[in-house]
Amino acid sequence: MESYLGVRASAWNGQRGALFRVHTSVADVYLSVSRSNYGNEERAVVEVDCARLLRLWRDAPRCEHAGLANLAILASGNPQTWRAHPRFELAAEGFSFGEHDPVPLAEVSCQASAVVPYVTFTDGVMRTLWLAAYAAKSFPVECGVHEAEALQRLAGSAGSRWRSVAELVPPQAA
Repeated sequence: MESYLGVRASAWNGQRGALFRVHTSVADVYLSVSRSNYGNEERAVVEVDCARLLRLWRDAPRCEHAGLANLAILASGNPQTWRAHPRFELAAEGFSFGEHDPVPLAEVSCQASAVVPYVTFTDGVMRTLWLAAYAAKSFPVECGVHEAEALQRLAGSAGSRWRSVAELVPPQAA
């Protein structure tokens, strides 16, 4: 994973997490995923190609964010359209704190067995649009381990491989 920097403790709560740096046209921004008390083997991180992810998102049937997904694709040449969304500034504020308070990874679900494969978002729509608006070519997202291989194949960054949260953030030695 090109964006993975390693394991770091959060400055504000001390919680350990995997830290990622993503290059954008305005600045490098930081994201993270934290280890939880359970389920770390069932959670995966996939570094996705932005354009490929947006195409998969657009194909989601009955998606509550379908308008944003279509906006993301149709306005791909005009990021000003994304920036006009009322919640866009919240994502900008989140990214403004840098590596000392990184934003959580977007959480997606990949439906590869559908007639037309697609992704949906559980969390992180505006963060994703912010990254797209500022020309991030790739960035990490979180999904279930059972979906990681398909998401990697359909939208993964070239040369990267998915990893479980347990791999990225091993348990702390006692």
